Amino acid sequence: MLDLQIISGTDRPGSNALRVSKYIQKKYREEGVDTGIIDMQNFPVDQVAGGKYGEELPEVEAFVSRAVTADGLVIVCPEYNGGYPGILKLFIDYFPFPGSLEKKPIALVGEASGAFGALRAVEQLQQVLGYRHAHIFPERVFIPRVTENFDDETGINDDFQQQLLMAQVTGFPQFVRDLNKDSVVS
Repeated sequence: MLDLQIISGTDRPGSNALRVSKYIQKKYREEGVDTGIIDMQNFPVDQVAGGKYGEELPEVEAFVSRAVTADGLVIVCPEYNGGYPGILKLFIDYFPFPGSLEKKPIALVGEASGAFGALRAVEQLQQVLGYRHAHIFPERVFIPRVTENFDDETGINDDFQQQLLMAQVTGFPQFVRDLNKDSVVS
């Protein structure tokens, strides 16, 4: 069975990223793909305060392991101050280096209050993921003006953007299967 994890990319309570993540999870389940949500609100920040890189951190390792061991990741990324949230960077910084994202299939969804739907944030995140040799699903989705353009039950109000999201939901699992099949063969 395919293990996809959706990362809600902020620790902000009541975030739009978590709303979007829950909606996407529902859509994957309708497609027969079970997914979990990794909510950055639950990241054990107190365990890493002061920079504990290289130390044994069982709570952090357990939290990170859901993403590291998943077959594929869907990252819902908000835009904060023209970039992606620091908690998301901190989370990625605690992934084992170098191999934990090597050839990992990742789909990206940006959401923002602004007109570009977190385009800058997603592109910055994509640079980090590319550096770590992840495989980015080419059909990225951007939700601009998320508070007006997104509904928890019906998704994105713009039909074209909703179609793009659904194309990602239906296409990403096969992308993950194809990449994982190639990884086993190699």
